[in-house]
Amino acid sequence: MAHHYVVCIEFREPTYELATAPREQPYTWTLKDIVARDEDEARLLAVGRFRHLASLSGVGWVREIETVRVSEG
Repeated sequence: MAHHYVVCIEFREPTYELATAPREQPYTWTLKDIVARDEDEARLLAVGRFRHLASLSGVGWVREIETVRVSEG
């Protein structure tokens, strides 16, 4: 049975921070209404979407995921 999840991904852009000031807090990207069987699948789907969208962004810096939090939505 599928459930709805909210997934919060905290990430850094270390190569961008080399050219600017380092950030105190990581960036946050939240995906709402992820439909998955369980939290593990929700995490995998969200990270996959994050990486896909990052690849389409056209920027030259790396995005490194620090934490992934999953909660039922």
